[in-house]
Amino acid sequence: MTILKKILRDRRFHRLAGVLLVAGAGVALLAWKMGVNGIMLKEGWKQMEGFLTDRPRLLFAALVVLPALPIPTSALLFLAGTVWRDRPVTACAVCLVAMALNMSWTYWLAAYPGRRLVEKLLAMTSLRVPDFQRGNDQRLILILRLTPGIPFFLQNYSLGFFRVPFRLFLPLSIGCSGIISCGVVLSGAGVADGNLTPLLTGIALIGLGMVLVQMIRQRLAREKTQDCKTQDAREDANG
Repeated sequence: MTILKKILRDRRFHRLAGVLLVAGAGVALLAWKMGVNGIMLKEGWKQMEGFLTDRPRLLFAALVVLPALPIPTSALLFLAGTVWRDRPVTACAVCLVAMALNMSWTYWLAAYPGRRLVEKLLAMTSLRVPDFQRGNDQRLILILRLTPGIPFFLQNYSLGFFRVPFRLFLPLSIGCSGIISCGVVLSGAGVADGNLTPLLTGIALIGLGMVLVQMIRQRLAREKTQDCKTQDAREDANG
């Protein structure tokens, strides 16, 4: 928790977020200058959908690999729903497996090769990777997964870097994102097929997922408040 607060309050983190925001705005401006419009994007989407329909393995590989990059995971899931519109339930299952694989390999990449590289670089300076206090692993996973605005790939790399137990990382991560992810897939299938059943089911799952996320966030906030009160009481007793 303390490490996460330091990261979010660090000016370097704010600068990085600002650079990414400016870069995104620059890309959007460049696309507008090049004459990219809604019609072109729609046509490009249809071409990509047709290309991947004949290459399902390529789409699965993309779902395993691309979420490790700053690419919107929801767009990939929606695309999967449109490509596999005739098998919406299977599409959900395949997407969940792909997400689990992506979470797994990015976790291990950050936990060992990535962390060792950072430690070697920091060894040249007076800085050190802070030791993460064990015992709050579940809370850290939930906070990173449920805090709005933190990109999916950054969540995976951060949790791997902190080396939270993998036995907690994977099931909690799937649990936090699985409902909404299935909702996005079903919504894509419903929109592409013009079928209200998967579309409404997808919207309902997204809504349910958002409600559950809010409930868990409120519970975490209450637990944090209770922990602070307990800590203050202990300090008063010791003082």
